[in-house]
Amino acid sequence: MESRIDISWICRPCEVEGQDAQRDSAPTCWNCGGPVVVTARPTVRLAAGPDASS
Repeated sequence: MESRIDISWICRPCEVEGQDAQRDSAPTCWNCGGPVVVTARPTVRLAAGPDASS
């Protein structure tokens, strides 16, 4: 089973929260485009495809 790491974050000036897939660049606020504070990095399991063997 595959997994990916997501980033949960909060933007202090906008008081909004979000979640994005982890990538090489720093996450930004979807509302103002500014920098955010990362609050968690949960691992999300992805469902296996129909051709995956058990």
